[in-house]
Amino acid sequence: MEDTRLNMSRLLGLDDYAAQLMATLVVDGAVLDDRLVLRHFTPGFAIKFGHPGPAGKSILDYVDDADKRAQLAGMARLPAARPGSGQNDATLPPVAAEDPRRPDNTDHADDQDAHDGPSSGVVELTLTRPRMEVRISPLTRSGDSAYGFLVQEIPESSISNMPIENAGRVAPDARASARRVLSQLSHAYWESNPQTGAFVASELWYLMRGHRVEENDLLQNHKTWKERLHPEDRPALFDYQRKLQAGEADFDLVIYRERHADGHWMTILCKGAVIERDASGAVLRVAGTDAEITASHSTEEYIREIALLEQRWLIAAEYAQLGLWDNDEAAGTRYVSQTWRKMRGYGPNDAFDESRAALAERTHPDDRASLERQIQATVNGDTETVFQEYRERHRDGHWIWILSRGRVIARDAQGRATRIIGIDTDITDIKAASEKIYRMSRRLEVAIQATRVGIWDADLAKDEVVWDARMMEIFGLDRPPGPIAADYWENAIHPDDKERVLAQTAEVEAGKTTFGADYRILRPDGKQRYIRSRSTMLFDGAVGHGLIGVDWDITADVEAAAELSRAHALAHRRNEELEQARAEMEHNALHDALTDLPNRRFIDQQMQAVRGQKQQIAVMQLDLDRFKQINDTLGHAAGDAVLRHVAQVMVGIAPEEATVARVGGDEFVIFFKTAPRPSSIKRIAEKIAYALEIPFEVNAKECRFGVSIGIAIGDLPRQTPEEVFENADMALYEAKDSGRGRSMSFSDRMRIAVETKRLLADALLGGLERDEFYCVYQPQFEAGSLRLSGLEALVRWQRPDGTVAPPSVFLEMAEELGVVERLDQRVLEQVMSDQARWSTLGLAAPRVAVNVSARRLADPQLPQRLQQLGIRPGQLSFELLETVFLDTHNPVIAANIAAIRSMGIEIEIDDFGTGHASIVGMLQLQPSRLKIDQQIVGPLTKGEKQGTLVRSIIDIGRMHGIDVIAEGVETADHVRLLTAMGCNYLQGYGLGVPMPEAELRDRLRSGDWSTPAGTGTGC
Repeated sequence: MEDTRLNMSRLLGLDDYAAQLMATLVVDGAVLDDRLVLRHFTPGFAIKFGHPGPAGKSILDYVDDADKRAQLAGMARLPAARPGSGQNDATLPPVAAEDPRRPDNTDHADDQDAHDGPSSGVVELTLTRPRMEVRISPLTRSGDSAYGFLVQEIPESSISNMPIENAGRVAPDARASARRVLSQLSHAYWESNPQTGAFVASELWYLMRGHRVEENDLLQNHKTWKERLHPEDRPALFDYQRKLQAGEADFDLVIYRERHADGHWMTILCKGAVIERDASGAVLRVAGTDAEITASHSTEEYIREIALLEQRWLIAAEYAQLGLWDNDEAAGTRYVSQTWRKMRGYGPNDAFDESRAALAERTHPDDRASLERQIQATVNGDTETVFQEYRERHRDGHWIWILSRGRVIARDAQGRATRIIGIDTDITDIKAASEKIYRMSRRLEVAIQATRVGIWDADLAKDEVVWDARMMEIFGLDRPPGPIAADYWENAIHPDDKERVLAQTAEVEAGKTTFGADYRILRPDGKQRYIRSRSTMLFDGAVGHGLIGVDWDITADVEAAAELSRAHALAHRRNEELEQARAEMEHNALHDALTDLPNRRFIDQQMQAVRGQKQQIAVMQLDLDRFKQINDTLGHAAGDAVLRHVAQVMVGIAPEEATVARVGGDEFVIFFKTAPRPSSIKRIAEKIAYALEIPFEVNAKECRFGVSIGIAIGDLPRQTPEEVFENADMALYEAKDSGRGRSMSFSDRMRIAVETKRLLADALLGGLERDEFYCVYQPQFEAGSLRLSGLEALVRWQRPDGTVAPPSVFLEMAEELGVVERLDQRVLEQVMSDQARWSTLGLAAPRVAVNVSARRLADPQLPQRLQQLGIRPGQLSFELLETVFLDTHNPVIAANIAAIRSMGIEIEIDDFGTGHASIVGMLQLQPSRLKIDQQIVGPLTKGEKQGTLVRSIIDIGRMHGIDVIAEGVETADHVRLLTAMGCNYLQGYGLGVPMPEAELRDRLRSGDWSTPAGTGTGC
């Protein structure tokens, strides 16, 4: 009975204490009784534990590690239960433990005899359910025996947040108990009250700083704590405290230095959070932990070092014009620096295709294979480094040389590279310079061979001398080039010259002079030869370490003198060529090679020079008219001559203060840093235009061309130089659109026109995406009987605002955007769908004529696409513009026309009589029908002359078995005249307007086509 009473007493005491303890925990956890049975736990622990709950379970059932299980059982003097054994507190032997509520004078000697208490210490282990890392420590009162155990989850950081609703359950005595528990943590624990300024901390907080627990001035130590902070860290730490006490820095980290009691600096990692607020939300308690990280590393210094290294690297990379790249294959990302983009001509926000296929497309054809081999070798693990020189097309179109260097820094389990980092360098100028230097070096090598000069190299530190073959020959030795005895040369010198020569040699070795002497030698065959020797000192840093020299055999004075003069001139010329090459490189970089005018880069520099200044500038953009015809007919040599002539004319007319530049093939610019009066710049443009209209003779052939000029004046800094150039470009295109051979000055109207065109293009592309295009049908009738003979499908655009736009509004823009074939496809798809519907309804519909653009006709895949549609013979006819005659020499178009005809699709020629086709071309094409354009048919009723033209076209068709369709039939007179002339078919608003499919379907069903012109629902 006594044992039962004691156990119940201990359990009641444990539950009372556990309720308070759970309310103050800042991590998830639980309380075990003295037999390791789960009695009390935080809500978070129960949620993580899952169903069924943890109550009444032994903690040993959730520990797999045998050593940990034995250690934990030893703390409670229990046998270690096996996981899954189902052991519970009913099978555990009774263990004496002290009831914290029992009076101090209670005799418990028997309990002490039965059990001396658990072993001290803390056990850290992993539970199998829930899966978490925990720390288990005994619960004691003033050093007495354990009457329970505390389970705490070990969080990823030192402090976890406590729910706000738990704050109301905190009692003062529970706080004191919680602090004793938290003092067992491996980090120093502290609490503060921002309202009262009260501060408490665990013993470890003071021990960490070198103070004994027995000292009575702990509070004073905290007050003087601020004085012990490192001066450099105080502002940041005080700011962190302010934010923390205001609840603005929960779980943020701060690292600072503090002076230890023994005088050295230690580095502290501090982390805290608000753990209690009052009813109004004001912060009452802030808690946190301190950890000393001095021994591991000074994190702040490390961060500063890394930041400094990164800053130095970025500055160095930018200064050296190194383009940084980082390919993360695993993440599918690629980083490139601004320098990397700039060297290829792209700005920070320019769209750029970074795929491997795009890289191959930009790479020079001669370099693609080697670059692909390098990529594959790096990715597949054949090499760890990237080192590749290759040519890549710049955004402007020219080739640049790239030196790409990098290294694989990560691979996956299969050995494939997952991350590669490197740098790219633009070595275009270096390559060009290297090529020039190579050519000069080659010439020097040939010259040395021609002059039969011997070359030698002396390493003074190693006392080694190397001669080439010519040196061996000069000194009469039958030996291959290579090392020679160090004293051989001295012994070969003529005795009368040796003292003088060796004296100069000593001065050379001392660094006082270079070697240069004429002297005699005695060869092994006894012959005396005259030698002229020159050498120079080779330097390693500031200390000379050797000589390199050349020797000549000058026995034949005249020959030797000539050779010496030539060698000296060659050396001098080499220096001059190097200097000239440098100057040429600088000049070429800023000038056009053909005309020697400044180039785009030169103009860019001038624009940069005036950027931000308060002044007015002017730009004149010039583009030659009919220059392509000169190139195509007279050849590129004639074109080059024309460009040089244009440059001379412009330089002769433009003021000296203006910059005349060639910025493209036949594009020129005159840039005025200070804008002249508008009338003056207009006169300059007129003079240039007049001068260039005068025929120019090239190779006895007369070249006639003109120039279109765009002028813009801009005020800096309200406008940027680039905007002024854009305005001049708009004016130039306005001049071209207005008929060429003229100058135009920029106006806001031009910008509005460009914007309007852009809006139309955007709307057109959007309309294609939203499927806003559809077709209407205009009927065709047999002349005479006026029976329905065919239909023509015409495209329309249903705008979002409800308006319907005819092709005249958008077809030209569609041509510019290259989407006409998409419109053709849309119309063809609707026609095929409508015909299928008519067939299902039993409506007899004639053939439908569909317009096909020249671009679509040139598509090699057109026959295959048409075959997939299952078109029946006679179901469709394709209307082609007569300009297709000009392209019949195109093998793709010719093959496509033959394939179309073989599918039973008839060919019609649209707008006949308005183009530039020949009768021969029409006969070669052999269309089934040709359509007379409405511009010819319309005036038919106004006179015999127009009737003669129409009759001639009809006669041509009849003569060659080609049916003729007349468009633009508006009146009864048109019907009468065309029928009388023998026209086969009629089409026009006088007989039938274009109509939607629904209306056409009704008319096909009723057979009524009698609606007068103007009363239908045509669109």
